[in-house]
Amino acid sequence: MWRKPEEPKSSSPVVEVPPPPRVEAVRTVAGLTAEVVQPSGGVITSSLLIKGEIRGREDLYIDGEVQGTIHLTDGRVTVGPHGKVSADVDAREIVVRGKVKGALRGRERVEVGRTGEVRGDIATLRIAIEEGAQVHSKVEITRAEESRSARATEKPAGAGTPQSLAMKTREDLTN
Repeated sequence: MWRKPEEPKSSSPVVEVPPPPRVEAVRTVAGLTAEVVQPSGGVITSSLLIKGEIRGREDLYIDGEVQGTIHLTDGRVTVGPHGKVSADVDAREIVVRGKVKGALRGRERVEVGRTGEVRGDIATLRIAIEEGAQVHSKVEITRAEESRSARATEKPAGAGTPQSLAMKTREDLTN
């Protein structure tokens, strides 16, 4: 009785357009969303163990294990959340999100993130310690003019008066 009128067939072929790819957020260890950023320098992944001396000028991202010494003249050392470093670290900037056992010397800045743990002395011009970070260290804050003059002319040992700050955790106070 009632019929639906037939649609005219088109002469051009039908092309299906695939849906756009899904972009998923990356979750960090703390469950927070993070950007995926390609590091500009070297990367030590979680499956690597390095024993010895690391020297260079570029940035270094460590998410594996390093034992020895790290010296980057112009670079930043970032210890990722899975990184374990048993080394003295000397760099322009040091960012700790994992575990570090050894002395840290950040010529400009040292940052310890909420998942970071440091056991060893820290000497730097500026320091940032996030809530939740574990710092078992003696912290020396050097003044900018001392830092500049030390680079210009090497000072004899013991010259200058850096500020010293001893930090203790609740564990240390109860023991």
